[in-house]
Amino acid sequence: MRFLDPPTRQFSPRVIQAVALIGVASSSFTITVLSAALPDIADDLGSTTSTVTWVIAGPLLAFAVFTPMAGKLGDLHGHRRMYLLGFTAAAVMSFATAAAPNAAWLIGARIVAQAFSSSTGPSALALMMKAFPDHQRTSVAGTWSAVLAASPAVGVVVGGPLIDATSWRALFIIQGIGMAIAVLAAWRVLPETERRHDLSFDVFGGFFLAIGIAAILIPLNRAPSLGWDHPVVFGGLLMAPLFLTSFVRWERRVAHPLIELSVLRERNVALPLVSQLFLNGPYMAGLVLTSLMLGAVFDYNTTAISLLILPRPLMFAAGAWLAGSLVDRFGGRTIVATGCSAVALGLTLVGLGAVNQWVGFVIAGVALAGTGSGIARPPIIAALTDAVGDRDLGVGTGMLNMTGQIGAAAGISLLSALVTEGSSPQRFLMVFVIAAGIAVVAIATAGTIRFSATLPRTVPPPMPTAPYSATVNLRRDRTRSGADQLQ
Repeated sequence: MRFLDPPTRQFSPRVIQAVALIGVASSSFTITVLSAALPDIADDLGSTTSTVTWVIAGPLLAFAVFTPMAGKLGDLHGHRRMYLLGFTAAAVMSFATAAAPNAAWLIGARIVAQAFSSSTGPSALALMMKAFPDHQRTSVAGTWSAVLAASPAVGVVVGGPLIDATSWRALFIIQGIGMAIAVLAAWRVLPETERRHDLSFDVFGGFFLAIGIAAILIPLNRAPSLGWDHPVVFGGLLMAPLFLTSFVRWERRVAHPLIELSVLRERNVALPLVSQLFLNGPYMAGLVLTSLMLGAVFDYNTTAISLLILPRPLMFAAGAWLAGSLVDRFGGRTIVATGCSAVALGLTLVGLGAVNQWVGFVIAGVALAGTGSGIARPPIIAALTDAVGDRDLGVGTGMLNMTGQIGAAAGISLLSALVTEGSSPQRFLMVFVIAAGIAVVAIATAGTIRFSATLPRTVPPPMPTAPYSATVNLRRDRTRSGADQLQ
């Protein structure tokens, strides 16, 4: 297809980065203001707030399920190709979302749109990582995280008043236009990455993994409203270990696995995944809980709620932007532990603000949580991408995004279920403290990641059936010989 052919002109790394980030910005544009608008959406569609929380939780589920597979497809068939195809379909689905006549249509369209756009996150990050040398990867990841956070801030400034003046539907029309612009810019600028003709996509592995993850997250989301003995909940929890066990057994047998399971025993692959799980869960749940609390306790409208939680994405963006220089000065371990601690403290402050009805505490809490998450994520991303190597950047970042979205979906589902329409400030405080306690697990996990100060570029040996293991074994040998500086 001519549309998918790479450009004839070679552009600079900075231009490639800027164009890739246009797509990142358009894909995350709606998340903050959408969480603030949930009550308005429920009223407009004749639904309940608990049902339309699936407008956020459902896409997180789709992202978790499809991201590692999309990343793998990018590694095999080229990240530019996956970026263009995914964003084109996501743009179409954004316009379909704006036309939703009911909650089921809205949720379904959002899930399908996220399933397609799941290819864009790993592909955008992989294209940027390939364009820059290894020693700049923390800064590249920081810029990516900063734009990912700053875009929802723009969505708040534009979307909050727009929703109050017109309708929430206008938000998705703007997002669709932004995605269309991203596709055109990417077609003109983004280069193609190496295609892997020596490997094939693990279809059955992807199927087992997708069903297994869905069988965990859907029961967790629906159990509070349906009950733990409901067939959907009980059946899903029974299916999850069956499909995940089948996934593990299949991956051990297939010649070209979706994920090389042996690499999960490597510290700098397993621990970033676990830390992302326990950091993103309370952090994203805090976003939804803060919006619900500001409506229930303070009785604010969508615009007011959006503006009050605006410091969160702004400070996330600032923290992510500074992460590279902070790591250079203080070390990755110190920065990640500090960031996770700030998230826990910020969530606690929001809860105290609810009890005492001090809006200043709420603003300080969301700003502190945003800053902490912003500075913690880039070093974690860089540690994992350095471990998996250039050949598997797509599936590596896909795994990281998958675990983060699993944590987010589970955190939103379980913690939001602890509050109801008439929850007291004391109940909100309890839930925010629980969320802060979960973030403490991320501190303990991230503290044992090895953060390398200097990472010279290396080419992994040609082992196409186990690219993860090849890269990790090479790095392990270098570590033992004292070639890496560890902080």
